[in-house]
Amino acid sequence: MSTTAAPEPATAPCTLRERKKQQTRQALHDAALRLVSEHGLDGVTVEQICSDADVSPRTFFNYFTSKAHAALGLDTVEVPDWAAARFAGADGRLVDDLCTLVAATVPLSQDRRRMKELLVLRPEMAPMVMQWMAESRQSLLATVSARTDEQTARTAVGLVLSALSEVAHRDTVGDSDELAVKLRAVVAEMGAIAAA
Repeated sequence: MSTTAAPEPATAPCTLRERKKQQTRQALHDAALRLVSEHGLDGVTVEQICSDADVSPRTFFNYFTSKAHAALGLDTVEVPDWAAARFAGADGRLVDDLCTLVAATVPLSQDRRRMKELLVLRPEMAPMVMQWMAESRQSLLATVSARTDEQTARTAVGLVLSALSEVAHRDTVGDSDELAVKLRAVVAEMGAIAAA
């Protein structure tokens, strides 16, 4: 999910301004991840993170809503308008199209290994991940419910988010197309296990 209603990736040129924003976001994430790993969430301030990333504290909140979100690299959950419109107009199988939606909108971490290490080192961070997953679920439900009934939407979203969690534990993913393929494979595996 994205922090803002981002332009569709296929049509959005990567401008100098956009690259600078990505670099600032990455600097904040790196600083937060390192400092929280070393000192714990309560042992770090936003000001320390910003000082380490060489940005102002006001800038921090343009990128992350909390120290925990910055350390984990989690964006505020929102399905961008372009992704919701694409999903609403798709005519494939619901779960396949939902895998595509999730893959197109979930932030791909380039340092998942370090984030896993953070969660092992600082288990108090685990509830933040669970909260992010719950927020993601609500955002997706609103989008999926526009295409099907609420009960089917809840089941489909639960299934695909479970697959996302499993993919995150198993694999490193290079891009959204690869993530969509892996999500569909895990969903199929879950179905086969349930039918066995």
